[in-house]
Amino acid sequence: MAMTRASSAGSATPSADRIIRLTAVVAAGDADLAVAECHALTGVGCMQGDAQGGSVAIDIWMPVAQCPGADALRTHLAAAGVDATVSQADQDDSWRDALRDFHQPVVAGRVRVRPPWVAPVAGMHDVVIDPGMAFGTGQHPTTRTALELLQREPVRGAVLDAGCGSGILAIAARRLGFGPVAAIDFDPDSVAATARAARANMVDGIHVRRAVIGEDPLPVAPVLLANITLEVLTVLAQQIAGAQGPDAGVESGAGRSSPGRTVEHAVLSGLRQHEVDAAVAAFAPLGLTEAERMPEDGWASVRLRA
Repeated sequence: MAMTRASSAGSATPSADRIIRLTAVVAAGDADLAVAECHALTGVGCMQGDAQGGSVAIDIWMPVAQCPGADALRTHLAAAGVDATVSQADQDDSWRDALRDFHQPVVAGRVRVRPPWVAPVAGMHDVVIDPGMAFGTGQHPTTRTALELLQREPVRGAVLDAGCGSGILAIAARRLGFGPVAAIDFDPDSVAATARAARANMVDGIHVRRAVIGEDPLPVAPVLLANITLEVLTVLAQQIAGAQGPDAGVESGAGRSSPGRTVEHAVLSGLRQHEVDAAVAAFAPLGLTEAERMPEDGWASVRLRA
């Protein structure tokens, strides 16, 4: 998406609110992978420009406190096999107009993820996320497909959101009638962002805390949401399997889960399409099998059930 940025000479952004623009120029054939890797490193949406002479520019706007820097982005892209020229610049106040142009509502079934300046739509379950938080805003395919599959879950019981990020899945789950929701993340900033988003959306029943998958005890719930990497999903499956036993039921609004099984339904995301089979296999020891998978732009989410 091409965009013209208006200059705003003389309008300096206060240092506490400084916004950095990272620009990565990559070969057009690497653009999709580069966008995915930029998102993986930064957790925010990227703006992909039109191809010019076989190259594509990818812009990312972030508060200075969360910006990894040009060198870190260049190194991350190189590790993924993408050769990139990366630059970094302070932004003036025109970045706010750029954010508003880029961050439009994302619709996934009956769920609509929107920024605060966009009006609600009747009949939709709105999740309001401020792009200025520098966390996910629902634009990545893994979030959209996870939201779609979540709405196809027949159970409206307790939820564990493992890797809550900005809180989109947790808030959407509450809007759709799931609950209570235990939301965890290893990143304290993500924990704080989810808590803020829950308050801003005026939803209760979301309990957020920091936890490291594979190291810390995790809440148990019959419905699992996890938009994380395959590596961490595998560790999560092993941890849940180790915690399950003959008395591993959990009380929830949907009743007590089956004896010996803590997870009865799961939506797994954060996966490249070729990784889905491995994720399904990792959760097979929990008695879960694939019900449906949803691919989009090289990524995929999968729904499992007991």
